[in-house]
This record gives sequence, structure tokens and C-alpha cells, in this order.
Amino acid sequence: MRPVKVATLVSMYVQPAHRRGGLGARLVAQFSAWAKEAGAELAEVTAYSSNADAIRFYERNGFASQSVTLQTAL
Repeated sequence: MRPVKVATLVSMYVQPAHRRGGLGARLVAQFSAWAKEAGAELAEVTAYSSNADAIRFYERNGFASQSVTLQTAL
């Protein structure tokens, strides 16, 4: 098994007044192009499970859920 290079989109926020105009999609496309040029084979992003809008956005832009992290308060 060989290691896979992964690019992580750590944080992205588009102000509500600028949503639905394609800005977020353009930012993701630019990130993906940069990551591919840098040698990444996969791109990943995280979103809170309660943030359905973000999850839908990333799914529309080619991302798919791969795992779920479960937490409990201590």
C-alpha cells in the first residue's frame, strides 16, 4: 500500500450576502486545481453534521462523506 497525498481545505466561509453567486464553487475549484498541481491525489474538507447547507454545498462540488466522527461530553 502506498501513501496517498491529501490536500485539506481547512476553512472556508462565504458571507451570506455573497452566497448563491458561484463564489464558493470558484474557490473550491481553485483549491482543487492548486492541490492537484501540488501533487495531491485527494482533497478533503470537514463540516459539522448540523451544517446541512455546507454538506450539500460540498457534495454539489464533488465531495462525498467517507467517515463520521462521534463524540461525547466528559
